[in-house]
Amino acid sequence: MRRTLAGAHPGTVLTRTAAGLLAALLLTAPLLTSWAPPAAAHTRLESTAPADGSTAQAPVTEVTLRFTLPVSLLGDGVVIEGPDGAVPADVAAAGDGVALVATPAAALPAGRYTVTWTAAAQDGHPLEGTFGFAVAAAAEPTATPSATPSPTSSGHDMNGMSGTDHDMGHDMAGMDSPATDAAGAVARLGGAGALWGALVAGGALAFAALVLRGRDEADVPAVLRLVRWSGGVLLAGLVVRVLAGSVLVAHGDLAAAVSPAAIGDSLTGTTRWDAGLQAAGGVAIAAGAWRSLPGSWAAAVGTVLAGAGQVLAGHSNTVEPRWLVVTADVAHLAAAATWVGGVVTLALLLRSRRRDGRDLDAALLGARFSVVAAVAAAVVGVAGVVLAVGILDHPAQLRESEWGLFLLAKVALVVLVAAVGAHNHFRVVPRLTARRRGVVRHAGRSATAGGVLRRSTGRETALMVVIVLLTAWLVTASVGH
Repeated sequence: MRRTLAGAHPGTVLTRTAAGLLAALLLTAPLLTSWAPPAAAHTRLESTAPADGSTAQAPVTEVTLRFTLPVSLLGDGVVIEGPDGAVPADVAAAGDGVALVATPAAALPAGRYTVTWTAAAQDGHPLEGTFGFAVAAAAEPTATPSATPSPTSSGHDMNGMSGTDHDMGHDMAGMDSPATDAAGAVARLGGAGALWGALVAGGALAFAALVLRGRDEADVPAVLRLVRWSGGVLLAGLVVRVLAGSVLVAHGDLAAAVSPAAIGDSLTGTTRWDAGLQAAGGVAIAAGAWRSLPGSWAAAVGTVLAGAGQVLAGHSNTVEPRWLVVTADVAHLAAAATWVGGVVTLALLLRSRRRDGRDLDAALLGARFSVVAAVAAAVVGVAGVVLAVGILDHPAQLRESEWGLFLLAKVALVVLVAAVGAHNHFRVVPRLTARRRGVVRHAGRSATAGGVLRRSTGRETALMVVIVLLTAWLVTASVGH
C-alpha cells in the first residue's frame, strides 16, 4: 500500500486537506460577512424628483433620477407616460453621470404620471424601474416635494448590453414585450455559450499540462482539437450575445441585429471592452491551438484575454474592496475553468480510449485529475463565498431576491458535482488502479469501473452545462434589492 512521506495513506491526506479547507471556509465566511461593503457599492436608484407617490402642487418642468453610482443611458433612458400617453422629453445625464434628467417639451399639467427608466451601470449591467407621481389640478406656488429614496426593480436581464438610441420613440409596450423577452433569453444563452467555450478551452489546456504525462501525451492533439472547437463556441456565443443585445436595446426591433449603428449603440461603457477582449481571446484560442502544447502559447494567451473579458463583464468591478473581489473573481474563474474543462476533457479522452481499447489507462488519468479537481473545487468554494459576500448587501438577499435564489441553485449543483467527483476519487479510481496493478480481489468490481467513470464524467458534464447557464444569468443580471 502506497503511503506518503509522513506515512499516511493518500486518501487520508486528501480527506484531512479537504476538512481543513472546509473549516477555513466556515471560519472565513462570518469574518467576510461582517466586512461586507456598504450598499453604496452597488448601482441603484437613490432618489427621484418628484418623489415616488408624491403630488406636485405646480406643473413639473423636469424629472430627475439620482443614482448611487454613475450610469449611462440605455435605450430611451427615461419615458414619461401621462393621461394622454407618452410625453415628449429630452433626456440627458447630469452630475458626472449620477443623475438622469428628463425635460418635457412643456411643463406637465395636472394628472397622474408614470416614469419608466432604463440605464446601464458602470460595469454594463442593465437596470430598470418604474415610479409614479401626480400633478395637482390647482397650481399653487408650492415647491415640488424634495426627492426621497424610491424603490427600484431588479435589473432587466439584458446580458450586459448597454446603449443609447434617442431616435427610437417612446414605445412603452416595446420595453416589455415578447420580442424583448425573447431577445433577452437569446442574449443570455449567447453569453452562456461564450462562457462555456472559455472555460472548456482553459481547462483543456490545463488538463494537458497537468494530467497528460509520459505516453499519455499522445492524447495532446485530441485535446488541442477540443481547444480549437471551444474557441469557435466562444466566438459563436459572443456573436449571438451581441446581436441579441442590440435587439434588446432596440426594444425588440429585429432590424437592430443587422444594423451597425444599433450594434454600436448597444456596446457602451465597459461592455465594448469585455466583448472586445472575449472576441480577441476567441480568435487566439481557435487559431493558436496547434501541433503541441508549447506551440499553443497563443491559445493560452487567448484564454487569459477571454477570462479578462468575463471578469470585466461581471459584478466584481463595481464592488469594494475592489482588489479583494476582483482577485476572488479571477481565482474563481480560473479554478472553474480547470474543473469544468478538465471534466469535459476527461470525458472525451475516456470515450476515445474506449474506442481504441485502452480502458486500463483510465486509472492514471482519473487519479491525476482527481487531485487537480479537488484543489480547483476548493478554490471555487472559497472564492465563491468572497464574491457572494461582496455582491450581496445582506444575507437575506439569498432568499428574498431572484438573484440570490439562482445563486443557491448554482451552489446546490456545484455541491452535487463535487459529490460525484469525490465518489470517483474514493471508489471508482481505486478500482481502476487495482485492476491495472492486477490485484485479484478487486478484479470483479474493477471490470466495470471504467464504464462507471465514463458515465460519471458524462453526468458531471451535463450538470456543469446547467451550472454555466446559471452562472451566465447571474453575471448578467442585477441583484435585487
